[in-house]
Amino acid sequence: MKKMTRRTLIAATAALSGSGVGWTAEPSGLGGRLLGAWRLLDAVTVYASGATGPWYDRPGPYRGVLTYCASGAMSVQIASARSAARSPPAFADMPVAGQLGYLHSYYAYFGRFEVDAASSEVRHFVDTSLDPTETGVTYVQKLALERGRLTLTTQPWRVGGQWRHSRLRWARA
Repeated sequence: MKKMTRRTLIAATAALSGSGVGWTAEPSGLGGRLLGAWRLLDAVTVYASGATGPWYDRPGPYRGVLTYCASGAMSVQIASARSAARSPPAFADMPVAGQLGYLHSYYAYFGRFEVDAASSEVRHFVDTSLDPTETGVTYVQKLALERGRLTLTTQPWRVGGQWRHSRLRWARA
């Protein structure tokens, strides 16, 4: 049997994840350059003052993967630093407070995406999320691709009268 390479695996995953979206970006265009898997380098919350802090107040460091498929499907998963659960052996057997602690340290959603090359933006149309308030939401993020690095900057939001946004940097997986 032939050994599967990472490139073959990514291509197979993209082929199997057909969403019927009919995405037709040129492979050499901005959308085409996003295709594939990306690993998270860093994630921060940026405050109006320019100071940075932990991403969404979650403890770091963070590990994550972002995948864009040629079909238009996308998914993101980010895990904060956490220790492995040693006891009890099953997640469902943990006390609710323990379960919530682990769930708070994990972030994930999937759906489809579109790229607007003219505005250097990517839109994530959230189909389903670990956070149920995100299901059906569209996230618009500025994107920059330089030297094999992808930077996504969220739209600003206000918390307690202060504006902030998130910046996530990714590298090819």
